[in-house]
Amino acid sequence: IKSYVFYLEAAKTVSRDSSRQTLRKLAADEKDHYRILERQHHGLVKSEQWVSYNDILKQEGLPEIKEDMADQHQALIASVRAAKDERAILEIALQLEKEANTLFAGASGRAIDSEEKRMFDYLARFEEGHVRLIQGMIDSL
Repeated sequence: IKSYVFYLEAAKTVSRDSSRQTLRKLAADEKDHYRILERQHHGLVKSEQWVSYNDILKQEGLPEIKEDMADQHQALIASVRAAKDERAILEIALQLEKEANTLFAGASGRAIDSEEKRMFDYLARFEEGHVRLIQGMIDSL
């Protein structure tokens, strides 16, 4: 959720339209990751079994991220507003994506169930793609 909130706020502050569109896309990706994890939690509570992330993405009625969740991330929002330029915003984004990749890769390494491992590997690869994308954006500045 932290990255989702960050990307929504960052998209409001950048001047280049291409960057704004990319940041909004990254926010949507982070929202999907939240949905996967939320559904997985629901499935584990209900049936004590891991669900295929592909099956989760096909489900309708996934939970929404409430706007008040942004209140929990005021420091992050403040860092976006204090950033002096687009490069500074992208550097924060890069750090968030690296942290997420490390988190999911670590969870994969600790996974006991094969479906659990597959889900965390999927999320780690996705975050790795975000790292490459953001690094490319930084390099193009």
